[in-house]
Amino acid sequence: MGFTIFYTFEGSERVLSCHDDNLCSHDAVYYALIHSGAQMGATGREWQGSYHSMVQAAERSGVSQIRWTRSAAQ
Repeated sequence: MGFTIFYTFEGSERVLSCHDDNLCSHDAVYYALIHSGAQMGATGREWQGSYHSMVQAAERSGVSQIRWTRSAAQ
């Protein structure tokens, strides 16, 4: 099993396959940020911490509308 993560980066829809057995909201935001190639700030500390602070940092970096579904991993 795995997950499919959907998100928008600078207005463009993106899709990411994740082959983890478990996924939480923090993980999904983190994976979307990394996958997008967005600039996450000089220290990266602004995208660590609570889910809310990570979502805000992602949105400032151009990543938004992050959602995911469980899928069959290949």
